[in-house]
Amino acid sequence: MTTPATPENAPGPVLLPTPEVVQAQQLLARQQLAVAMDRARTAAVQSAAPAAALESE
Repeated sequence: MTTPATPENAPGPVLLPTPEVVQAQQLLARQQLAVAMDRARTAAVQSAAPAAALESE
């Protein structure tokens, strides 16, 4: 069971779930996902490049 955040027990500012806050959280989550996917794609390309170079020899 979780305890709802209140000013007394929250470690930081309490954000009320207003439409603006929810929209901002969703936007942040989408941006974080896009960055993570881009980093994963870059890592996959970099790890595949040496293998491709070895196969072409």
